Amino acid sequence: MPARLLILILLGALNSPDALATEREYAAQGPQTCIGCHDFGEASPVHPLLQGAHGASDHAGTPMAERGCEECHGPSAAHSRAPTQVAPGVSFGPRWITTAAEQDAQCVACHGDDVARHWQGAHHQQQELSCVTCHDIHSARDQVLKPPGQAEVCTLCHKEQKSGIHGLSERAHFNPACSSCHSPHDDQGPHGPMLANRSEGCASCHNLVSMASDPAVSSKANSYHKVMAKADRTCLDCHVGIAHVTAQGVAPLITEASNTREVTLFYPGQSDSEWLLSEHPGSQPLRQGSSCQQCHRGEETAMGSALAAGGFAPASRDIRVRFSADAGSLVVDIDWSGTVEEQDLALMWGDSGNDELARAGCFAACHSDMPGMTRDRGQQLDKYLLASRLQQRQIGRPPIVRDASELAALREQGNFGELWRIKLQDPAEVQSGVLLAGIEWHPAALVQGTARHRNGRWRVTLRRPLQPAAEGLSFAPGRELTLGIALHGPDNPGGKHWISLPLTFATDGINTDFRVN
Repeated sequence: MPARLLILILLGALNSPDALATEREYAAQGPQTCIGCHDFGEASPVHPLLQGAHGASDHAGTPMAERGCEECHGPSAAHSRAPTQVAPGVSFGPRWITTAAEQDAQCVACHGDDVARHWQGAHHQQQELSCVTCHDIHSARDQVLKPPGQAEVCTLCHKEQKSGIHGLSERAHFNPACSSCHSPHDDQGPHGPMLANRSEGCASCHNLVSMASDPAVSSKANSYHKVMAKADRTCLDCHVGIAHVTAQGVAPLITEASNTREVTLFYPGQSDSEWLLSEHPGSQPLRQGSSCQQCHRGEETAMGSALAAGGFAPASRDIRVRFSADAGSLVVDIDWSGTVEEQDLALMWGDSGNDELARAGCFAACHSDMPGMTRDRGQQLDKYLLASRLQQRQIGRPPIVRDASELAALREQGNFGELWRIKLQDPAEVQSGVLLAGIEWHPAALVQGTARHRNGRWRVTLRRPLQPAAEGLSFAPGRELTLGIALHGPDNPGGKHWISLPLTFATDGINTDFRVN
């Protein structure tokens, strides 16, 4: 068996017996077949690839010297015959869904003997990041391969490092490359790289020779610095935990459950589910299982301002949310500053097994063909989940909704949402319903609520039985749910509202955003 095929099997890219038994077809004219469509002008990403190391056809072992584009993208003859309907053998985004493991297998097949030899089990790999999360071989300049560009890529996730080493943001542009202390391809801490390069990152600013004659440096410190002449020593032997800001400098990626929390709602613009899954820069990790929270926690205010672009105010709203239990019911108290003209408040819930809602929260039910969105053609569609469609509306293709038996099966699997909506008036009007192919409002609401406006603040209280309902979700202990919150003001109907990122809840939660008491 060829070594490349064996590596692909071991890494899980070929994950079924049928995949081994079936020969997939390569394009008849190799890379020329691909270039026929993908070379659409000077801006085509084909050109940077062909001009880089991966495109050097005169160097043995490069992708272009082997099967060309299909060396990385896999057999893609079917894709070349129906490019808008059939995915290439392996897609690297943003349109088609390919797992991180399948993508990594293509890269590790060549790079597994050098930079990626410890990738399996590395922290980034375990977090479902793939090679192309950071690397782009279709770019003239792969940012992470050049020291000045590394921080721009790394801080997309490691947001606390945006302020630079020691929190000295005014000197951040002088900072050493992230890779001078950290190895992204394995699971070791900074000690390994710093031993190998003799604390190169620290030495880029801190000169031990100059410090020896600096009166501000004590003789005791200088004596310790002399030990640095030994090859088995790094600056971290003494100076631990001072390079970057503390954990309080950024919202944690793994939350600690609380019954009360401030939540920032933001203006989402026309960020519909289709855009998020196809054109958004984070569409690939989103499809592969990441949540909006993973990249955007703590950025709600900035996102609202960017999406509003001065045309909608305020771009964000802060609310306080508190959970408690009383006599077998879940009690949710929400309060915020606002005018008496506010319209309604909505909570959208999903079981943790519902991938759409777990990843995207409210965005999962917002689509381009709904009122006020980019492909609104007057259909007057209500919210729905993509799981309810066999085919979405496109040019020349009508939408196809699953039949009643298929929808019933989805509901049986818990693949639906539960929507609560309270009209902000006194007395309040509360609705609850099931969200799937549309919204089916319950004849008698599962939820009761009150809404009062006093001294410039709204106070909303909602109550719902914890136990499972015939037409709803279970909020009983041991069940983790996703929660999205939306607020409509007096002058912003439809999509012009404020929403939260997806939040997590469990009555007995530990690493969820919210828990009871």
